[in-house]
Amino acid sequence: MLAGALHAHAQEPAVKPVDSLAAAGRESRLGNTPRAKELYEWVLHEDSKSIPARIGLGKVAIAETEWGEGCDRFQEVVERDTGSVVGHYYAGICRREYGAQLAWIMRNAQWRKSMDNFLWVLARDSSYEDVLYQLALLYRYKDEYEQALDLGRLQLRRRSDLNGAALGLFNLYRYVVAVVSPGEIFQLLGRRHDPLAVYFAGEALRRQGRFKEAEGLLRGMIGHADAVPVQAMDIALSRISFAKGDPAEGESFYWRAVDNISSWLGSALLFEDIKYIITDDELRSYNALASDRKKSLFFHLFWNLRNPSPAARSNVRLAEHERRIIRAEHEFEYYGFRTHFNDPDKLHYLSFPRAFFLNREFNDKGLVYIRHGDPDDVQRTIGEELNESWLYSGKEESPKRIFYFTQANTSGNNWRLTSFPEDPRMWEDLVMWDHRYDRLVNGQSLDQVQLQDQLRVESGSTVSSALATDENTWKKETKVFAMPREIYAFRGDSGKTLVNVSYALPLGQIAGDLGDSVKDLRVEVGVSMNAADGRVLASGLDTLSLTILPGRSGSFVELYRFSVPPDSVRIAMHARPLGFDMVSTWNRRIRLPAYPATVPMMSDIELLLPSSAKSGIDINGMKAIASPFDELPRRNTLYIYWQMYNLTKDADGKTGYRSRVLLTPGESGPGDESVVAYDNTHAGRDESEGELASIDVHAFNTGVYTLTVEVTDRRMVRTFSRSRLVRLTGD
Repeated sequence: MLAGALHAHAQEPAVKPVDSLAAAGRESRLGNTPRAKELYEWVLHEDSKSIPARIGLGKVAIAETEWGEGCDRFQEVVERDTGSVVGHYYAGICRREYGAQLAWIMRNAQWRKSMDNFLWVLARDSSYEDVLYQLALLYRYKDEYEQALDLGRLQLRRRSDLNGAALGLFNLYRYVVAVVSPGEIFQLLGRRHDPLAVYFAGEALRRQGRFKEAEGLLRGMIGHADAVPVQAMDIALSRISFAKGDPAEGESFYWRAVDNISSWLGSALLFEDIKYIITDDELRSYNALASDRKKSLFFHLFWNLRNPSPAARSNVRLAEHERRIIRAEHEFEYYGFRTHFNDPDKLHYLSFPRAFFLNREFNDKGLVYIRHGDPDDVQRTIGEELNESWLYSGKEESPKRIFYFTQANTSGNNWRLTSFPEDPRMWEDLVMWDHRYDRLVNGQSLDQVQLQDQLRVESGSTVSSALATDENTWKKETKVFAMPREIYAFRGDSGKTLVNVSYALPLGQIAGDLGDSVKDLRVEVGVSMNAADGRVLASGLDTLSLTILPGRSGSFVELYRFSVPPDSVRIAMHARPLGFDMVSTWNRRIRLPAYPATVPMMSDIELLLPSSAKSGIDINGMKAIASPFDELPRRNTLYIYWQMYNLTKDADGKTGYRSRVLLTPGESGPGDESVVAYDNTHAGRDESEGELASIDVHAFNTGVYTLTVEVTDRRMVRTFSRSRLVRLTGD
C-alpha cells in the first residue's frame, strides 16, 4: 500500500505533507478510506514525527472498525504528545470497542485502559466532544445501566448541540427498556425525572402489550416535551396502532412524523426505524441529505419503492415492516457483543453490505426476518451447538433461499449467520430442501469436501443478495392469485412514450375461491409507474363492480394507458377484491424506449383481443383491446398490431414498405423452420403507419413460438424487425 502511495506521489512533483494531509482528510470524509490511508502513510514516510498523520490513520481504523489498529495508532499519538486530548479521547473509544471483541479477562484490561483515557480527558476538558457519552457507552457495555443513563443525560446538559449524543441517549434508554426486567424497569425510569424517562415508560408499556396506558401517556406528552421530538411519539403511537390491528391509524401517525420533520434528531429517529432494510445506495443518499424537506421526501420515496401496491391508498409494506419489528422485539433482540470468537464464519465465505453493520439491536435471524418475513420452513438441531436453517421457497420476484444460523461459542440469543451447517444431523433434515444434502450424508469423503465448499460459496451469494434486498409478504390466510399482464410501448406525442398496461382478472379462479354465494364483486385495481428515484410518473386507481355468473371461467380484461417520458421505470400493479383476504400484485422494472424522428423503427408487437371493453379502440374496423396473455388457443385467430415510424419518402412524398410476420418454433430467431404467416406490401404518404395482422394458427402445433415482424422500407431498402414469444395451446 505504501509503495502505491509513493508511486502515486512520484507523479506529483513538489507535493508537500500538509497538502497530502488535507487531501487525506477529504478522502476520509468521502468514505474513501483506502486512499486516505495511503496518503497518511505517505506523510509519515516523509515526516515520521507527524502527529496529524497518526491521528488520521487512527480515524481511518475507526471507520474500518479495525479497533486493534486504532488502539496502536492512538497509543503512538499519546506517547509522542502526552497532552493530546484528541489522542486520549480516541484511544478510549478504540480500547472500549477492542475490548468488546475479546474474552472476559483481556476485555476488562482494555476497558480499564479505556476508562483511564476518558477520565484523563474529563479531568482536563469535560466539554470535549461527546466524551461523557462515550464513557456512558463503556458503562452500558459493563451492564451498569444507571450510570450509563446518568452520564448520557449529563452529556446533553453540557453539550445540547451534539446530535449524535442526543440519538445515543435515545438508544441507551431503548437498550435499558429491552434488557431490564418488566418488574424493575418502571422503578428505574421513575428515578429519572426527565421527559425521556416518561417517553420510554410509554415504550415499556407498549412492549408489554399495555396499549391503552401507553397511548394515554404518549399522547399526553405531545407538545409538552421539548426534549422529545414529535417523531418519537408518533413512531411509538404508530406502532401501537399497527399492533392493535389498525393499519390506517398507524400509517397516519407515521406519515405525520415524516411530514413534520424539523430537526436532525427527528429524522434520525425515523432512520433508526428503516436502517434494518436500507440498501447501501440508499444509505449514501440519505447521508448526503442536508434539509428536512429532502429527508421527508426520502422517507416517502423509500416506502413508495417498496410498496407492492403503490397506487393504493395504504402502504402495506410499511404495515408489514412494523409488524415484523414488533415481533423481532420479542423474539430476536440481542444487545451482546458480536466477536471473532463467536463468529461461525471463520473462513469468511460471507460478506455483508455496509448497512448490515447499522444493526445493534437484533441477531442475524432478526435481520433476515425483518427483511424477508417468515420463512416457509425451519429445521433445527440441538447438539454441542444450536443450529437452525430457514427456507424461503422463492416466487416470481425472488429466488429460493436457504439461510444457516448457529450459536457458536456464545450464549443468550446470539444467533449468527454461517455459510454451512457443521452438524451432520442437520444435513439429514435438509435433504428435502436440496437433494445435494443426500450426497453429503451418504457420499464419499472427497465428494463431501467439494460439495461443502460449493454450498458455502452459494451461501455467500445468497446472504449478500438477501441483505441487499427486502420484500413484502402477506398474511398466511391471504389468498394470492395471479394476474396476467403485458406491457406495450408505442411512440407518443411531444417526445413521450405511450404505454399500454393490459391486465386480466381471473374471475373463474376468484369465484372458485370465494364460493357460490358471491354474485357481485367489487375489486380495487391500481397501477403506478415510478422513475428510478421513486418519483411517481403516472398512476391509476379504480374500483370495479363485477358480476360473477354461475359457472363463469373466463377473465375480465382491461388496460391502463399512460404517456410518459422515456426512462427506466418500475411499473407496479395490484388487484384486491374488497371485503376478502385476497390479493394479486406484480411489479416489473423496464426501460421505456424513446422513438426519435431519425431512422425507421418499430413499436412493440401488441397482441389484441376483440373486445367491447371501455378501453378498447377501433383498429381497421375491429374493436379490440391489448391482450394481457402471452398464449392463445389454436382455434382462435391471432391478432397482432404494431406501428412503424420514420418511413422514408421519395421525391413525390410517397412511402412504401413490405411487412412480414414469421412464426418460428422455440425461442430462437427466424431460421429454416420459420413459417411466413403474413406478407403484405403497402404504399402511402405518412411517415408513421399502424398495421393489424390477423393470422389463422389452427394448423400450427402447440408450443412456444418466436413471433417476428419484419418491415422493409422499400424507399431506403432497409429491413428492421421486432420479436416476441407467443404460446399456442390446444384449448
